[in-house]
Amino acid sequence: MRLSFILLMTMGCTDNYSNARRLIAKTPESVIYAQAKEAMKAEGIDHLTWCVTPYVTPDGGVEEGYVPTIALVAERLKTPMSVVAGKSYADVEQQLLAGTIDVAVMSPYAYVRAHAKNSKIRAIATHIANGTETYGAYILTQEDSEYQTLNDLRGEPFGFVDKRSSSGWLFPASRMLDEGVNPLKDIEGKFYGDHESVIKAISSGEVAAGATYSGALKAGRGNIFGANSLRVMARTERIPYDAYVVRAGLPAEAIVGIQNALSSVSTRDSRGRNALLPLDNINGFIRSDDAHYRGVREVEARVQSLLTLPGGRLPIAVYDEDKEDIGP
Repeated sequence: MRLSFILLMTMGCTDNYSNARRLIAKTPESVIYAQAKEAMKAEGIDHLTWCVTPYVTPDGGVEEGYVPTIALVAERLKTPMSVVAGKSYADVEQQLLAGTIDVAVMSPYAYVRAHAKNSKIRAIATHIANGTETYGAYILTQEDSEYQTLNDLRGEPFGFVDKRSSSGWLFPASRMLDEGVNPLKDIEGKFYGDHESVIKAISSGEVAAGATYSGALKAGRGNIFGANSLRVMARTERIPYDAYVVRAGLPAEAIVGIQNALSSVSTRDSRGRNALLPLDNINGFIRSDDAHYRGVREVEARVQSLLTLPGGRLPIAVYDEDKEDIGP
């Protein structure tokens, strides 16, 4: 049975999903990669472009950490691949929807928003880091600040990352709601565009508090003045890691080839360990799909419902507005 037929079964019939996956698992890797390359050749695809969201800093460079991993994927598929950094969360979404990139590494919420605009894009993988599929987000303030609870932040300036950020907006906003604080009305929220800028704003006292994720805080404490003195005020519920998303129209065989190649990169062997070394604490990759981000949609529904209330509006963006669309 051709792999493409198996894929159609997988995507079209939930009841057959487990059986299809078992059949694919029995297919030799060499066949999977050969069929992926053949399918791409038939579509005139001789190169794949990956685009990474600039989560942490506004200065780029995030793509460099992914180069060794994508090089192993390219080697397995015998297809040249390049890695670029998007200019912003919005830029990555726009390129993915326009089909100018083939694979995007996106925050879970950025993927959910993009998928709502075009359901033909597909989340195909996620990564494991520190031995888990989820990570934590924090609401931070200065160690010696007067703010002890989230209710103390009412009327105060607060730093968020981006309206597409899971850990820098959506989940912290939901956490505020847990304490009866409306993140659209009860604080003076601002979007800073990346996690480093938020941490700098908290450390300098520009904002009373702000939201970021555990990895960005760890990096900031080694590089940002004052970041060592930040205190965790609150933690959000756990968030699934990044979505690796393919554009609409990429051949099904190519998708399975990419999934298989990504899944083969892990810290279990020396080549994988060397490739993953630049990626902070990532252990490897697993196959994923849209259902993996169901919980993100539930949190989104909760927060988005605030926009229908009187006075409900998103925080303002204080970074380069030419890089971002500011609509709701």
